[in-house]
Amino acid sequence: MPSERWKRIDEWLTSTRSAKLFFASTFVVLASVPLIEGWIDVARMTLWMRTCWTIFAMLATLSLLFLWFGMWGYWLRLDSSTAGAKRLWFMVLLLGFWYGSCVYCYVVYLPQVIRRSRIKA
Repeated sequence: MPSERWKRIDEWLTSTRSAKLFFASTFVVLASVPLIEGWIDVARMTLWMRTCWTIFAMLATLSLLFLWFGMWGYWLRLDSSTAGAKRLWFMVLLLGFWYGSCVYCYVVYLPQVIRRSRIKA
Protein backbone atom coordinates (compact mmCIF):
# COMPACT_ATOMS: atom_id res chain seq x y z
CA MET A 1 0.00 0.00 0.00
CA PRO A 2 2.10 2.93 -1.21
CA SER A 3 -0.48 5.53 -0.19
CA GLU A 4 -0.50 4.26 3.40
CA ARG A 5 3.29 4.45 3.52
CA TRP A 6 3.26 8.04 2.23
CA LYS A 7 0.60 8.94 4.77
CA ARG A 8 2.81 7.67 7.60
CA ILE A 9 5.82 9.55 6.21
CA ASP A 10 3.74 12.73 5.97
CA GLU A 11 2.51 12.29 9.53
CA TRP A 12 6.06 11.80 10.75
CA LEU A 13 7.35 14.86 8.85
CA THR A 14 4.74 17.02 10.55
CA SER A 15 5.13 15.55 14.03
CA THR A 16 6.55 17.47 16.96
CA ARG A 17 9.33 14.91 17.37
CA SER A 18 10.56 15.33 13.80
CA ALA A 19 10.37 19.11 14.12
CA LYS A 20 12.63 18.92 17.17
CA LEU A 21 15.05 16.62 15.33
CA PHE A 22 15.20 18.90 12.29
CA PHE A 23 15.67 21.94 14.54
CA ALA A 24 18.53 20.23 16.39
CA SER A 25 20.04 19.17 13.07
CA THR A 26 20.22 22.79 11.95
CA PHE A 27 22.38 23.63 14.97
CA VAL A 28 24.71 20.69 14.31
CA VAL A 29 25.01 21.66 10.65
CA LEU A 30 25.72 25.30 11.43
CA ALA A 31 28.20 24.35 14.16
CA SER A 32 30.09 22.25 11.62
CA VAL A 33 30.71 25.18 9.25
CA PRO A 34 34.25 25.86 10.59
CA LEU A 35 35.15 22.22 10.03
CA ILE A 36 33.55 22.08 6.57
CA GLU A 37 35.23 25.30 5.46
CA GLY A 38 38.63 24.13 6.71
CA TRP A 39 39.01 26.83 9.35
CA ILE A 40 39.98 24.16 11.87
CA ASP A 41 43.26 22.34 11.28
CA VAL A 42 42.75 18.91 12.81
CA ALA A 43 46.17 17.70 11.64
CA ARG A 44 47.87 19.70 14.41
CA MET A 45 45.64 18.37 17.16
CA THR A 46 46.23 15.53 19.55
CA LEU A 47 44.78 12.12 18.85
CA TRP A 48 41.95 12.65 21.34
CA MET A 49 40.96 15.99 19.86
CA ARG A 50 41.02 14.53 16.34
CA THR A 51 38.84 11.66 17.57
CA CYS A 52 36.31 14.10 19.01
CA TRP A 53 36.28 16.14 15.79
CA THR A 54 35.91 12.97 13.73
CA ILE A 55 32.89 11.87 15.76
CA PHE A 56 31.42 15.35 15.44
CA ALA A 57 32.04 15.31 11.67
CA MET A 58 30.19 12.00 11.37
CA LEU A 59 27.26 13.39 13.38
CA ALA A 60 27.30 16.54 11.25
CA THR A 61 27.26 14.51 8.05
CA LEU A 62 24.26 12.50 9.20
CA SER A 63 22.51 15.68 10.36
CA LEU A 64 23.24 17.37 7.07
CA LEU A 65 21.77 14.53 5.02
CA PHE A 66 18.80 14.13 7.37
CA LEU A 67 18.02 17.85 7.19
CA TRP A 68 18.54 18.22 3.44
CA PHE A 69 16.45 15.22 2.42
CA GLY A 70 13.81 15.98 5.06
CA MET A 71 13.34 19.57 3.90
CA TRP A 72 13.14 18.42 0.27
CA GLY A 73 10.54 15.85 1.25
CA TYR A 74 8.51 18.44 3.11
CA TRP A 75 8.77 20.94 0.25
CA LEU A 76 7.72 18.31 -2.29
CA ARG A 77 4.72 16.85 -0.47
CA LEU A 78 3.47 19.12 2.30
CA ASP A 79 4.56 22.73 1.88
CA SER A 80 1.42 24.88 1.79
CA SER A 81 3.14 28.00 0.44
CA THR A 82 1.97 29.81 -2.67
CA ALA A 83 3.30 28.70 -6.07
CA GLY A 84 5.67 31.68 -6.26
CA ALA A 85 7.01 31.03 -2.78
CA LYS A 86 7.51 27.37 -3.58
CA ARG A 87 9.55 28.32 -6.66
CA LEU A 88 11.72 30.59 -4.53
CA TRP A 89 12.22 27.90 -1.89
CA PHE A 90 13.05 25.39 -4.63
CA MET A 91 15.95 27.61 -5.67
CA VAL A 92 17.02 28.16 -2.05
CA LEU A 93 17.04 24.41 -1.38
CA LEU A 94 18.75 23.61 -4.68
CA LEU A 95 21.46 26.25 -4.60
CA GLY A 96 21.76 26.70 -0.86
CA PHE A 97 22.37 23.03 -0.07
CA TRP A 98 22.46 22.57 3.71
CA TYR A 99 22.55 26.30 4.43
CA GLY A 100 19.39 26.71 2.38
CA SER A 101 17.86 23.78 4.24
CA CYS A 102 18.54 25.52 7.55
CA VAL A 103 16.89 28.71 6.32
CA TYR A 104 13.93 26.76 4.90
CA CYS A 105 13.56 24.90 8.19
CA TYR A 106 13.45 28.14 10.21
CA VAL A 107 11.29 30.19 7.84
CA VAL A 108 8.87 27.65 6.33
CA TYR A 109 8.96 24.20 7.91
CA LEU A 110 8.85 25.03 11.62
CA PRO A 111 6.12 27.71 11.37
CA GLN A 112 3.91 25.42 9.26
CA VAL A 113 4.43 22.41 11.56
CA ILE A 114 3.73 24.51 14.66
CA ARG A 115 0.58 25.90 13.02
CA ARG A 116 -0.59 22.38 12.10
CA SER A 117 0.03 21.09 15.61
CA ARG A 118 -2.03 23.95 17.06
CA ILE A 119 -4.89 23.22 14.65
CA LYS A 120 -4.85 19.51 15.57
CA ALA A 121 -4.95 20.24 19.31
